[in-house]
Amino acid sequence: MTISTSRQLLLRVVVLAGVCATVAGCVSDITPPTGDTVGGSQMRYYGGPKSPMWRAPAEN
Repeated sequence: MTISTSRQLLLRVVVLAGVCATVAGCVSDITPPTGDTVGGSQMRYYGGPKSPMWRAPAEN
């Protein structure tokens, strides 16, 4: 194997790994959610304040 051939092989392996990662990410977005959520389309809470930092205007 020459250096250029090994570089081409390495490039092909890297590109194939990138394509596999992209396809796996797309498939995970397409698949329906598992039965662990009741509503099915619930949003997850990832931290931060649970209430807004501002107050609603007072009612007159």
